[in-house]
Amino acid sequence: MPLVVILDLAVGDGLTLEQAHEVAAVAADVGVSAIRVSDGPPGELALLDAGSVASYLSARQPGLHWIVDAPTTHNAPYDLARRIASLDRATGGRSGLALRAGDGDAVTAAAADDLPKPGLPVDVSGAARPNRWAEYATVLNQLWGGGQVAHEGRFYRVSGALEEVSPQGLPLLVADGRDDLDRSAAIALADVLVVPRIELVDGGDTRLTEAVARSGRRRDQVALLARAGIVRENGRTTASELARWTTAHALDGLELATTGGRDELIGVLKSVVPRLEPATGSTLRQVFGLPSPIVVG
Repeated sequence: MPLVVILDLAVGDGLTLEQAHEVAAVAADVGVSAIRVSDGPPGELALLDAGSVASYLSARQPGLHWIVDAPTTHNAPYDLARRIASLDRATGGRSGLALRAGDGDAVTAAAADDLPKPGLPVDVSGAARPNRWAEYATVLNQLWGGGQVAHEGRFYRVSGALEEVSPQGLPLLVADGRDDLDRSAAIALADVLVVPRIELVDGGDTRLTEAVARSGRRRDQVALLARAGIVRENGRTTASELARWTTAHALDGLELATTGGRDELIGVLKSVVPRLEPATGSTLRQVFGLPSPIVVG
């Protein structure tokens, strides 16, 4: 059975843009399902903007699918929604966003300096980041869904509409389990949840299934993936073990991460990915086997 196989690509921190292009070319050859482009830890200023990197690479590898990492920190909701919608349109419905939980941004602070609302606890040491993420994700879905948005919440005040229409209905939205999000809330808002592999030990797959049920969504409306740190040695054995482990935990796929540079990434792509039978599709939603969303307007 085909699996969704995502390759993590951190550009700007040890991997140059041209090296990333080389890796993307190999990824296209071996049929990786999507590339997730990141630019550093959430909340830190990036050396290279992940969205710009994805736009640059997608023009050179138009057959690939892209997931852009971006934190709430430094990114105003309307601006980020517009940038991802534009990339999704330009790639023919092959793009999505991995929204990372962080802090606020200068645009929001300037436009709504009375937020958070009086009487509600402020964001201290990241304690409110899951709530900020949930409100941000809600705004993204509203903007991508079409129509005029007039949102006034605890952290954000957003008014306006996007002219971009996604070829896949809505750009794909990914939640990252490393951000300590409430899983049921994250699954209710996102199309994909990626959890660290270690979280699936000792009944973690059951907890994931229960979180889907609590979210009010059907299992076929959300994709569950696990992040796996791997190396290229013994690629055949690694691929076989990953496939069995994914099936045992009722997952839809894997996100492959390695701390190595260009050579390590290419080695993983060539030795591991083809043996996993990566899922394919004309849009990113089709790759994940997700139904088309109902779009307003």
